[in-house]
Amino acid sequence: MILRIIHATLCLLAFSQSTFAEDGIDPAKKAAIQELMAITGAEANRQQLTHTFTQQLITVLQANGISVNEQTTRIIRDEVKTVVDEQLENQRLQNKMYRLYARYFTLEEIEGLIAFNKSPKGTKANRVMPLLMRESMSAAQEWSEEIGPVISNRVRDRLTEQGISIKR
Repeated sequence: MILRIIHATLCLLAFSQSTFAEDGIDPAKKAAIQELMAITGAEANRQQLTHTFTQQLITVLQANGISVNEQTTRIIRDEVKTVVDEQLENQRLQNKMYRLYARYFTLEEIEGLIAFNKSPKGTKANRVMPLLMRESMSAAQEWSEEIGPVISNRVRDRLTEQGISIKR
């Protein structure tokens, strides 16, 4: 689920103008893809991506016994944001997303998605989706923390039953 959310987020990040002829995508189709990405909330999703990477890094640090205070969190968030912004400036990710959209959607389908995203339901979906993703990721993180020990215990018990020793 996290990979799906990250992929969806990355797909929505592109919204700048770039050279169309270089990638072999029909100019009308590429323009429609750019419009779709722009109206689906690219900037909000850029923020979500930064939030996700920040939370993942903090989780890893804490799992390794490192205390993360407010100042540390601020530094991590600032550096993650800077790296994400820098990396999105080179347009390589956006161009990859254009090719993916072009492969999976026809121009007619993209135009249908644009129409939906401009509708009241689509507008609402774009407004609440970043919040929904953030809360979904938090719920998934809490759930994984709850079941992690259960999984570890069962795997350890099963390996022990089979005479397999795990050394620490």
